[in-house]
Amino acid sequence: MEVVGLGVDMVEVARIARAVSRWGDAFLARIYTPLEVERSRRAKGRNQHLAARFAAKEAVMKALGTGRRSLSWCEVEIGADQAGKPIVLLHGSARRVAKRQGVESVLVALSHTSGHAVAAAVALGEPPKGSLLERRE
Repeated sequence: MEVVGLGVDMVEVARIARAVSRWGDAFLARIYTPLEVERSRRAKGRNQHLAARFAAKEAVMKALGTGRRSLSWCEVEIGADQAGKPIVLLHGSARRVAKRQGVESVLVALSHTSGHAVAAAVALGEPPKGSLLERRE
């Protein structure tokens, strides 16, 4: 398995807090899956939690090579394993794009301060035949 894509994003926590305050549940439903919203309600530092996941979704889209084009925010879900490590779940078009790119898994790392959240994503897999990333031997 090799690196097929890499993405990074940073967002101001206040920007996400303003959006939640202004648009409320409509904003949350547009950007986050129901499970992500539920987890955020239990999180200490909810705005930082939401901002980190927003940055992670952006980073994953960049790692898949799409940016926000053609993907819905909710097609990229940031979950957690039993130890609390963030994991990426792809749905719908995001899953189809990943498959077409040869992506088998996406690793993600999140971090935040009171003012900023940052995320990095690494797409792992086997690049499709004929792509610029195809291994040359």
